[in-house]
Amino acid sequence: MDHLNFVESTLPLDGNRPRSQYLDLVVNGSSLRASIGEDLLGWTSTPLRSGWDLEAGIGWIASLSLGLQDSLPGGRVELYVCRECGDLGCGALTVNIERSGSVVRWSEFGWDDSLSDEPYDAIGDPLEFTFQAASYDETLRAVGERLLARQRPPAPTGPQWRRDPGFVAIDL
Repeated sequence: MDHLNFVESTLPLDGNRPRSQYLDLVVNGSSLRASIGEDLLGWTSTPLRSGWDLEAGIGWIASLSLGLQDSLPGGRVELYVCRECGDLGCGALTVNIERSGSVVRWSEFGWDDSLSDEPYDAIGDPLEFTFQAASYDETLRAVGERLLARQRPPAPTGPQWRRDPGFVAIDL
């Protein structure tokens, strides 16, 4: 069986974009991002990015558990999104997540965007991971608890201050 984990990672400076911290996906001890390739994922991060909406991050963790996401066809979930805005219109690496008994399977990795009529564009190398459901769920629960324990309201300065009342940011 495969093993899922999360590790704190930093995206490098990119033009005017500052460094950004996020929790990266690690499968069997290797960064999924590195396994798929920087050429495809260089400008993306997971939705668990420092300063982004905590509620949305917790929702994303739930989508990994359930294999459902409102913005995508049934079973598909975003793994890596635009590091600027997280919007599907910019494109996202997605995966099909299936639960069957005591296993969770990730398959059909592909590129999705809201502008395409196609369901997804498969990445070059076919990948598939099978996780033991109890261990997988424990990993997701632990990362959710970590985020909740370190949450913070955003500072009332800078361009991101245009937030709704009650906004709480992910703090890594």
